[in-house]
Amino acid sequence: MVSIYFRTNNLIKMKRNFTKFTLLATGALMLSSCATIMRKDKVQTVDFAPQQENTMVFVNGIYKGMSPVSMEVSPTEEYEVTYLKRSYLSENFTLKKGIIPKWMIADLACLPVTAVVPVIVDASTGAWKGIKTNSMPSSLKHWSDVENPNDYLNSLFQIENLYFETGKDVIKSEAYANLDKLASILNNYPEVKLAVHGHTDKTGSRDGNVALSKKRAESVKSYLVSKGVDAARINSTGHGPDKPLLEGDSENEYQYNRRVEFEYNL
Repeated sequence: MVSIYFRTNNLIKMKRNFTKFTLLATGALMLSSCATIMRKDKVQTVDFAPQQENTMVFVNGIYKGMSPVSMEVSPTEEYEVTYLKRSYLSENFTLKKGIIPKWMIADLACLPVTAVVPVIVDASTGAWKGIKTNSMPSSLKHWSDVENPNDYLNSLFQIENLYFETGKDVIKSEAYANLDKLASILNNYPEVKLAVHGHTDKTGSRDGNVALSKKRAESVKSYLVSKGVDAARINSTGHGPDKPLLEGDSENEYQYNRRVEFEYNL
């Protein structure tokens, strides 16, 4: 009788243990794909916040606002981003998709008994994938702090106080100091060329604005040449109102669109 009792008791314990194991295993299977469950919405928020506040943020050519800017992105897409701020060299970078380590770690933190399940599930659902933000610049470079323009080729920038008499191509005197600084940089690096881009707002006729922007760009070129820069190294172009930074009809938007931009190249 005692033997039968112990055998029966052991069977009951084994059954209870098996039930517990089954419940634990089921729970583990339900939680095994941590990344997939946690990221069921499959979106990611990216913060565009360079050190310089009120930097213009463009994503895939579309203006998104002044920094700091938060934006939801898809982990299956890639994004071309531009930071633009007056007196600073523009920054162009690509936000690429890839595997995000923290989502892999989330899976490894799951119960090891089903460690193989999240690997299979999350790899197929793309839950490990996201937008990598390590390519985002944390700061912009002021144009006057550039030591070697070869390091900043094809980056657009503006200089402070470059103004013209209304409706004319005559440079106002407050621009001379900064133009002299720009000429000095160019004279120190004779292998570097410069593109000068003139832009206007859209008030008035397009043809008149294109002509004015071209004359203003040429006027800037002439000034730099007078400071010793070889004319063959400078290409001046007038775009008129055709390449606005901002769309709209307010004076604030017009102020951003009226500009002369510079660009180092070889």
